[in-house]
Amino acid sequence: MPTLHEIFSWVCGQQNNWLVGGGELPFCQRCTGLYVGAIPALLLCLYFRPKATRRMLWVHGMLLLLMVPFGYHLVPQTAVIRMLTGQLFAIGLVYYLVLLVFDRWEGWRALTRIEEVVYFLIAGCTLLLSQMAVRWGGREAYTILSLMGVGGLLVYVALVAGSLVLLGEAFWKVLRGRVRQAES
Repeated sequence: MPTLHEIFSWVCGQQNNWLVGGGELPFCQRCTGLYVGAIPALLLCLYFRPKATRRMLWVHGMLLLLMVPFGYHLVPQTAVIRMLTGQLFAIGLVYYLVLLVFDRWEGWRALTRIEEVVYFLIAGCTLLLSQMAVRWGGREAYTILSLMGVGGLLVYVALVAGSLVLLGEAFWKVLRGRVRQAES
């Protein structure tokens, strides 16, 4: 059976990995943020069900754009910055992927200003908790972070698969409409 290091080697360069509780995490510092950050980001989206308002789209889009200077190493960075940018990217990415997949769900709504503040405060707390777990966690933290990383990878796979299915349905719907139009 392949180890987590082998599995994550397909999606991560595995340089600059964290050592937590005596064990090396199976993903690099930025991917720690990316994969571990996907779980709380998904839970936030499912709990608050934020609709795609101009402000929410803008803020989450900016979180995605952070990866340009940091992901391409245009800015000097430390281990904490690498993980933090991965976490922020995860929040933005999960938000956009969730919007596409759950767009048809009637529970999505515009958040009030207070709900937005709470949403982002909780997101900030998850950033701090993950950083603390990496810095001061023991063997339990290693296990939890590794499992959250696997869960995060599965979240991305499921959301991307759902998005592809929806895009495929839309493509076939448009194609069928054009074929019917051509036949008329």
